Amino acid sequence: MGATTWRAGTLLHSLAETDREAIANLGTERRFAAGSALMLDGDTSTDAFLVLAGCVKVLGGTADGRTVLLSLRGAGDMVGELAAMNGTPRAASVFTATTVRARVISARSLRAFIAEHPQAATAIHASVADKFRRATRHRVDFTTASTLVRLALALENLADAYGRSHPSGIRIEVPLSQPELASLVGVSDPSLQRAFRTLRQRGVIRTEYRRQIVCRPDMLRQLVATGTLPPPEGDDPP
Repeated sequence: MGATTWRAGTLLHSLAETDREAIANLGTERRFAAGSALMLDGDTSTDAFLVLAGCVKVLGGTADGRTVLLSLRGAGDMVGELAAMNGTPRAASVFTATTVRARVISARSLRAFIAEHPQAATAIHASVADKFRRATRHRVDFTTASTLVRLALALENLADAYGRSHPSGIRIEVPLSQPELASLVGVSDPSLQRAFRTLRQRGVIRTEYRRQIVCRPDMLRQLVATGTLPPPEGDDPP
């Protein structure tokens, strides 16, 4: 299980080879069909899940009873580790977005591993801190930016993490409905539809059923960096 197997930024990528092999042998390996609940907000289960293949959705509840998509986690990531380490109730629900293969690790096993592998313990705590840091950054970015830039930022992150080469560009291999994308971006469905229409008309993306293809990553990056799209080809700048 080499370091190059795992996407940069994931827990497994950050571990030394011996720690990676050790944690990948903890618990029991299980397969979960798409749409399976790994944990529910508020429950008192304490197992952690080390995702080896596939993708999961982290969902939260709002004060008015809506469910929103908070983030996605993929192969190499761990979910549920906070409850395993400190025994607190679950702070979010986690459902599989695709078929998932994961190690189900008991709280006792994870705590014993952390005690016996100090470098891995540092990496696990750093991973938890990074999740909180990214959540804060996400809130700041998605509060100040326009809907179009928010969508571009979300699509850029999804393409980087879950993109696969496609004849038309980069196909995001996570099935997300429009309401899920709207909640991830933090906008209403009509606002998301208008932003998608703009990106499609400019040839930046193509959309399929629950899939998006980034046809012009360069234009998406420019939109994220500057807040504007370049003028259509053939148009003279004002």
